[in-house]
Parts: sequence; structure tokens; C-alpha cells
Amino acid sequence: MNLLFEIGTEELPAAHVPRALADLERLAAERLAAARLGFETIEVYATPRRLALVVRGLPEASARVEEERRGPPEKAAFKDGVPTPAATGFARKAGVDVADLTVKDGYVWARVVHEGEPTARLLPELLAGLVRDLPASKKMIWGAGDGPFVRPVRWLVARLDSEVLPVEVFNVSSGKTSRGHRFLAPGEVEVAAETYRDALYDAYVVADVAQRRERVVLETTTLALSEGYEAVLPEDLVEEVTHLVEWPVAVMGSFDERYLELPDEVLATVMIQHQRFFPVRAGERLTNRFIGVSGHQPPDLSVVRAGYEQVLEGRIYDAYFFWTEDLKTPLAEHHKKLTGINFQRGLGTMAEKAERVRQAAEKLGGRLGLDEEALREAAALFKADLPTQMVYEFPELEGVMARAYGEKQGLDPRVARALEDAVRPTGPDAPLPKTPEGALLAALDRADTLVGFFHLGKKPSGSADPYGLRRAAAGLVRILGRTGWALPLEDVLESAAAAYRARGLEVDPEAVQAARAFAEERLESLLTEAGLPTLAVRAAQKTPSVYGKMLRARLIYELMQRPEFAELTRLYKRAANLASQSESAGEPDPALFETEEEKALHAALQPTREAVEELLRRGSGLLPPWDPAAPLPEADLAPLEGPLAQILALAGALDPFMDNVLVMVDDAAVRENRLALLRGVRDALGELGALELLGA
Repeated sequence: MNLLFEIGTEELPAAHVPRALADLERLAAERLAAARLGFETIEVYATPRRLALVVRGLPEASARVEEERRGPPEKAAFKDGVPTPAATGFARKAGVDVADLTVKDGYVWARVVHEGEPTARLLPELLAGLVRDLPASKKMIWGAGDGPFVRPVRWLVARLDSEVLPVEVFNVSSGKTSRGHRFLAPGEVEVAAETYRDALYDAYVVADVAQRRERVVLETTTLALSEGYEAVLPEDLVEEVTHLVEWPVAVMGSFDERYLELPDEVLATVMIQHQRFFPVRAGERLTNRFIGVSGHQPPDLSVVRAGYEQVLEGRIYDAYFFWTEDLKTPLAEHHKKLTGINFQRGLGTMAEKAERVRQAAEKLGGRLGLDEEALREAAALFKADLPTQMVYEFPELEGVMARAYGEKQGLDPRVARALEDAVRPTGPDAPLPKTPEGALLAALDRADTLVGFFHLGKKPSGSADPYGLRRAAAGLVRILGRTGWALPLEDVLESAAAAYRARGLEVDPEAVQAARAFAEERLESLLTEAGLPTLAVRAAQKTPSVYGKMLRARLIYELMQRPEFAELTRLYKRAANLASQSESAGEPDPALFETEEEKALHAALQPTREAVEELLRRGSGLLPPWDPAAPLPEADLAPLEGPLAQILALAGALDPFMDNVLVMVDDAAVRENRLALLRGVRDALGELGALELLGA
């Protein structure tokens, strides 16, 4: 038996549809299983006006199930062979006769049989429950007697093969007819599980999401190619447009060529973010063409085209006006207006923030070997585009406009690119800075935010993060990981704190340490999401630089793949614990060795140190700096086998030493000498990380 269930609605929010489809499929599978109704497949469909599922291979009745249910103890259930109220109550609750109760293992048992029920009888309430319980971020009550739903429910279709199931929810009763396209086929359409897609397609509704998405892409690319252009198809926009239309029809429009003076990023933002149009490219640059995807196909598409061009003209004219007006003022003058923009109460204005970042950048730029002249010029204009009219209207263009205005006003291209990079990344998956000067400004901007807010005691609590500190911390460690700078994370945060102190705000060391720990938590989260074990990441955390932590976590992960490593970490933990009982820093003296085990361990230390150094050196070559938010980089790690094997070989000398040599002897000189050997083990392997966290 095959089931079709469709929920017809007013137009659904495009962002809601993918989640609603997944939830509908999940809930249906769970509730069919709970009702003991097996099935072969579930297919889900959606358009802006409907959510639907087709379940194939349903049985005629739910499965018959037998179970044994345990009741009260035998002593409480029977007195002198006569059932007590406890026994009769249990039998009544189980739905069996008290005479059918059995005794086993000192308890009374009932054999309960759940007979199968007809599928057609079970489904109506099950389907109504799907509508009532379908999750949504925001539901509303739309009319008298209606329950909460994302949009008003206008019709329901519920058919089990040819039978119409009596489903009623939100004062809407089910039938066998759906609705065609609102304008192209506005009448009712009879549908069933076997004919659902084809019947709706004939009524100008593409119900299959994948098919509709493919049509959006095909219509758009074909239209662009027919005019000798290439359509720009951002994945997010394709997804959104797919859920905005039922019958995709691509329409090409144009705008005045004078607007091509605007940077491509501005044109793309206006078209994509504000009008849901696809830009069109000719070579490397955008043209004055665009493609909109209509959900309607009137006899004369020029009417649609004219409407698209009219709405785009208004938005693009605004952008052009902002562009020309902003260019009348040098970036340096725009920068002065930062004094009128607040950053955060207690932390000053954006001008003060920009000045703190500039001071910190001057201190760190030399350590990193950056182009100090380009860095100095970029730092002096940091966030200069924030007060511009363009960025006020289109905040997503911050940084882009600093570069564009700077280039137009004759700024050194290196400086202009650094200004654009200084705001990156703008989101969890957004690109990172490409220029080192821009990367330093971007890192210090986020460090300034973290240190400042932790100083104010505004650390995120639970899932609440009103100031975006998790985003700032993730951005900071992503930048530092990708650059590969051997710059301790704490130094970056301390530089930001020093800039606060230089301007009279005494940020205490505890705030810096709390910000550091918070950023390291974000790094741990990113690396574990990428596939590294949590223990490997935590073992590598004591390394000061972000890239150093990432590299060591990856190398520790490689060691963890070897079965011998578990024994080495167990021995290492014992050795490190004993070594901590001595504060001496001396090297072991071979003249004080009394056993062969001491000599063997001493002989193994230097090769182990060299192997660790070689592992880190080769590892950094095979695994150059990468974005910790990206998947783990793939590389041929075969060249690491030699150092890895040498490190693991240390267990062959350490095991006999730990088993046969008494370290804490009465002779102080011998005791300290043996502790020095263990310190050597700890220090050699400790270069990789806190391996004691991995030991049993």
C-alpha cells in the first residue's frame, strides 16, 4: 500500500523549507515505526505552497506483537493461592484474565498480545499529529480554531492507495485534490501516490526539490550562454530561489552601463542579497546584465523583465549615489568620523578601538617580519570605510569598500588589499585574509574585542552570545592557524590588553588568561569537528602558537594510530609523575649508573630527542599552515614513518627501567640521577605535547 500526504499552505518562508522537509521525513519514520507500521521508502516533496510525503510499501495492518510483562512479587500477588488485589489490578491493567497470570522467578507475569490494527485506521491521527508537531523556529496561530503553524494551512491530501483517509487538523479536512500553480493552473488537481509528481507537473508545479533546483540552474545557465555570457550561481542563492518558485522561468534584464563603475562586489551584493538576482559575467568582470527567476510565465515576459529592471534600478542607483558621494571624501577624512561611532560602553568608540589595533600592530609587525610601511599605512586607515554611506546601507561590504575607495583614490594596492583583509573572516566559513598585514589587523581586531569584553565580565553563557565572542575567537584562531606565525596566542591577546592599558583602561591579566582559554576552546572545537580526537587536541594545547597546537595535534593523532603508542603513553605518564618530584635541572651522569637499564634508557634519549625534532620539522613541511575550520589537509605522511618508529622505540628502553629500577633510593645522588633520566624522557616527548593526558 502507498500513502500520499500533502499539507497545502500559503507561501512558506524559503529558509524554512529544507528543515521542514527533513523534519517531516524524520517524524513520519519515527511515528510509523512506533505504530508498528513497516514501510519500504519515504519520499518528501516541497514547493513554496506545500509539504508532502509519499510512503511506499505500507502493510495492510500493523504488526502483531506479543510481550511478557512483569507484575508484583508472587508473595504479594497470592495469599494461600487466592489472588490479592495486587494480582487482579495487574491483570486488569495488562488486559488479561487473572487466571492467565503465570509465576516465574518469584514474580507474576502476564502474556500481553497486541493485535495488529488496520493501517487505514491508524493513519488519520498519526498524520494529523505530523502537522501539529512539525517543528519550526516560529509558529503562529492564523485563525479562530487554528493551531500554530508556520503559515495558514489551506488544504490537505491524504490517500492510501485510492482511499481518502479522514484527516482533520486546523479545521481543514483532507481530500484527494491538490492545487496547481496559483496563476498558470489555479484549479484543483486530483493526485495519488503513483501520480503525484506528474500530475502536479502538468499543473505547472515542480514538486521534486532536486528537479526544481536543476531546472533553476539549467534555465539560468542556458539563458546566459545564449547571450554569450556566464551566469554567477552562488550556492546559497540557488537554494533560496529553488524554494521561492514552483515553476522556474529565467528572465534576463539589464541596467545602465554607467553603474559598471561600481565594484563587482557592490553590484553582486545589490543583485544577490537584496533582489535575489543572478549576476552575469563576461570574462573576469560582471556585465550590466542579470537574470531573475520568476515563478510565473505570462504570455509576455517583457512585463516581468521591466518589473525586475525597475526594482533593481532603485537599489543600484542608491549604491551608485553612495559611491560617488563617498569618493568625494578621502579615506583619511572618513576615518576621523569613527569618533562618532560607539564600539561598546566601557570600551570607547570605534576610533579608540582602531587606535588600539594600530598600536598593537606596530609592536607585533616587526616580530613577524611584515612590510612595516604597508602595515603602518593600513593601520592608520583601519575601519575607515565604516562611516561611509555605502557601508551604512550595505554593512556586508565593510572592508571591500575600504579597498575600492582606496584604490580609486590612489592608495598603494598593498595597503588597499590589507584594508579589505582586515575584516576577514566575516563568518564561520568565510575566506581568511590573504595579505599578512591584513591578517595581523584582523587578528588584533578580534583580540581587542575578546580582551575588552572579558575585562567587562561579558563572557558568553550557555548558548547566549550577544556580542559574538565565539565568532571573534574562532576568527582569531583561524587567522593565526592559517598564517602559521610562531606567535603565541597569549602574546596577541596581551598586545591588545597593553593597548587598552596605554589608553587608561587597566585590563588585568586574569581577563587575558580567560580570553586565551576561551580562544583555545574554540580551536579545540574546530579541530575536533574537523576529525581530530579531543584528547590529541588537548594534549597539544600547551604549545604557545596556534599553528604549533594544530601541527602537534595532527602528529599525536598519527601516533595514536599505532597500537604501541598506548603502552608508551602509559609508561610516559609514570615517568613524568616521578620526574615532577625533582626540581633539579641537571643532566644525568653516566658515572652514577648502576644498572644496564639506566644505560639503555640514557642511550635512547638522544635519538628520541632528534626523532621528535625531525618529526616536527618534516611535519611542518608536509602539513603547512591550514585553516582549522577546514577539513584536515590530506598529505602523504610516509616520510614521517622513520621518526614515528624511533619515538615509539623509546618504550623498549623505558619499560625495563620502570619495572626493574628503583628510582627513589636512599642515596640522594643516585636518586637525582635517575630522576634526571626521567626528566629527559618527559622533556623529549613533552615537545610533542602533554602526553600524560593520553595515558591510562
